[in-house]
Amino acid sequence: MSDLLIALRTFVRLCEKPNFSRVARELHASHTTIARRLDQVEAHFGAVLFHRTTRRLIATPEADRLLVHARAMLDALEGAERDFGPVRGEPGGLVRIGFTTALGLHYVERLGELTARYPALQFDCAMTDWQRDMVEDRLDLALRVGPVGDDRLVVHPLGRLPRLLVAQPAYLAARGMPASAEDLSAHQCIAYAYGDVPARWTIDGRERVAVGAFRSDSSEAVHRAALSGLGIALLPAVRVRDDIAAGRLAPVLPDSHIAPLDIAAVHPSHKSLAPKARVVLDFLKAKFPGEPISYPPQM
Repeated sequence: MSDLLIALRTFVRLCEKPNFSRVARELHASHTTIARRLDQVEAHFGAVLFHRTTRRLIATPEADRLLVHARAMLDALEGAERDFGPVRGEPGGLVRIGFTTALGLHYVERLGELTARYPALQFDCAMTDWQRDMVEDRLDLALRVGPVGDDRLVVHPLGRLPRLLVAQPAYLAARGMPASAEDLSAHQCIAYAYGDVPARWTIDGRERVAVGAFRSDSSEAVHRAALSGLGIALLPAVRVRDDIAAGRLAPVLPDSHIAPLDIAAVHPSHKSLAPKARVVLDFLKAKFPGEPISYPPQM
């Protein structure tokens, strides 16, 4: 790839993340190299693209104008690579995926099946329980929970993910097994929530606030808290099935109805899926650990 194209890609990332150090870490380059690439772009187009201070970069109007052309040029290059990719062989290259923690761990444990079929694939998995910006983080695919409602994204429904109330058997032996949802008020409920927003559980059609001595914005932390006996947790079934089978956790109110989570895979609508991302999307659909959704995905 020519030096100018490399420099343009660096310029685009600086527009999306206006911080030399962050872009340098991401692109595995030195701060000096990133600055030199920006100098090259500015010299080529004869324009000042950023006002630089000791603490931040501020894009100029010329940078906003060039960004439109740079993205179009790089998207066209990616399109040509996709067009000629099948001639060179099977799909390969780096695929960046944004996972929720529970589902991400499920899929990561099965990625060996995909790499056995497509050994040239590489993966960069951003695993968090909050929604990531796909453009800023350069994600090819991401998982979303619930309605998406963003026309910048193409939505591929994966299915519905069941959830279970669980607790450590020793905790239940000491505190008693709840006989109904009303009994939960006498128990420590492990809350999964963000900030000061209450954790709300809807059980048998009635919403209640989960109250206890432990709360976290990480589903994995909630899972481990349940395993340590801190109380009753509401978790995706895929995360606790092995624990229940091994006796590390026990189901609570197994006959109660808890609405499953609607899960979808999404990708940016401004460009089509590359073959490497398409095979990963097919893998996400095939290995989804919940109930399939019958309506067709968006095209």
